[in-house]
Amino acid sequence: MNTAVVSLIGLVVGAVLQFLFTRHLDSKKHQRDLRAKAYADYLQCVSEHANLGHQKTSSEGRQLGAKTADAKCRISLYGAPAVITAFAAFERLGAAMNTKEQCGTFTNMVLAMRQDALGSSSVAEADLEIVLLGTHHAT
Repeated sequence: MNTAVVSLIGLVVGAVLQFLFTRHLDSKKHQRDLRAKAYADYLQCVSEHANLGHQKTSSEGRQLGAKTADAKCRISLYGAPAVITAFAAFERLGAAMNTKEQCGTFTNMVLAMRQDALGSSSVAEADLEIVLLGTHHAT
């Protein structure tokens, strides 16, 4: 009977540990998903701003501005410290891509997002800049 009690205790402890470990992993996955979605949503808004050229005063422009603000808020809540630092550098330069410095800072921000979302970023900065901005903007 003694071994039955020990076995039962071992089973209960194992089940509790498995539950806690699974819950922890699910929480981490959920946080990672929230960050990645916020990053992707912001980059989609940047793309829409660049490609659609909405006037800020139009209905579409205001809607896009609201979507951009929402993505920025979610990044400020869920983003990794390195991403927030890179994002702040981009914002300090006007959050535009009119100069080489602005383009480079934007690319660095996206590299930080990739690093956070994927765990590594084995892509060359120059290649990423060409993909993001095209050859006419690349440094």
